[in-house]
Amino acid sequence: MKCIITNPGRIQEERSLNFETQGKRFGPAIVLQDKTDQSMLGFGAALTESACIMLSRMKEEARENLIKEIYSPAEGNFSVGRICVGSSDYAETQYDFASEPDDTEMRHFNASHDDALILPILRLCRKHNPDLFLYSSPWSPPGWMKTSGKAQGGWMRQKYLDAYALYYLKFLQHYEKAGVRLNGLTPQNETETDQVSKMPACLWHPELEMEFALKMRKLLNENGFKDLKIWLMDHNLIMWRRAIFQMDDPEVKSACAGIAWHPYEGHPEMISWFRDKHPECENHWTEGGVVPIDLVTGFSKRFSIGDIAAGFIKAINNGCQSITVWNLALDPAGYPNIGPFNCTGTVEIDRDGTSVRRSDEYYTLLHFSRYIKRGARRIMLEPVSLPQNFQTAGFINPDGSKVLFIANTETYDSDLIIRDKDKDIPVRVLRESVNTVFL
Repeated sequence: MKCIITNPGRIQEERSLNFETQGKRFGPAIVLQDKTDQSMLGFGAALTESACIMLSRMKEEARENLIKEIYSPAEGNFSVGRICVGSSDYAETQYDFASEPDDTEMRHFNASHDDALILPILRLCRKHNPDLFLYSSPWSPPGWMKTSGKAQGGWMRQKYLDAYALYYLKFLQHYEKAGVRLNGLTPQNETETDQVSKMPACLWHPELEMEFALKMRKLLNENGFKDLKIWLMDHNLIMWRRAIFQMDDPEVKSACAGIAWHPYEGHPEMISWFRDKHPECENHWTEGGVVPIDLVTGFSKRFSIGDIAAGFIKAINNGCQSITVWNLALDPAGYPNIGPFNCTGTVEIDRDGTSVRRSDEYYTLLHFSRYIKRGARRIMLEPVSLPQNFQTAGFINPDGSKVLFIANTETYDSDLIIRDKDKDIPVRVLRESVNTVFL
């Protein structure tokens, strides 16, 4: 029995643990039940154009080694990834694949922009993890399909839904022909914001998104993509009522696998509120890590490895089946982007591609991605009151192995007991750390 710990200095250590007869020790306890909840899909980061550009700047051997480190099931085991349909805010230039106005039959559709840098990186990631689940999200339809007439802002027009569904299908077909078959999609990134026209964005009325999803499902089924999943909304937790409204429609619920969530506004319990109404639906965290702004004071806040892990655990304990953070790779200044915007990469690559620095987010993600296998089920924990500085989640993998994660957000070490059937396992949890315990 062992525990792997990553502390605030990113130093990872392995400790041996011993178990005792239950009840011998007193103190805060994590108690595992025999019941399980949702199955897990995986963990990963967004393969934006910016991320692909930075990886492409590396020398071939260094790039190969880094992607192997991140994606190989024997190493980092990143197993989900998000890609952009056309440009997002994290691209080198703004672009789409149908620039000819009113080309509703997509006679001039052209996705060759992605051939040079994006698709080769995706093929390399899949080479090292053939089970990598890739899903796509558009930041905006072509401008001529919207009320604004451009990529920034505006609402999607109903009269172009059929044309947009065909546009999306052709994008999927282009990727499949290039050797990268996608596994899922969302109709729109962040459906209820125009981003004050700072980046490609589009507003979608919930009923219009529902109508589009039905058209998209029909096209997918007719063109060899019956197994591709559709996740609706792709926006903040606070929009849980929209998610319920959309899935209350039986036809939409049949066409769509579930909901995509972002953590920038709201709290993870809102996923549980949605699950109370639609427990059969999937739930996926498709963007963002711990929000880097204190929403009360408005000031930036430093988050520890323990804080980051606690954020992931809260989302999982409320039903999330996957976590995809934002850009896999950026340069030290947060570029390339079409902003300026101030995001950071999960890994940071110097502009000339010569050196790599791994973030706290990366080291935290590795705890989950390495040891929670696809199809693992979350183990229910007894509702025992723990000190507020702890967040915990347990899993049973398809091979029967059990693993427990403990995040400590406080600036001091603490003691805990893990209670599994007739065993008590005492654990010393370091300050601001994430701990993986093998049971």
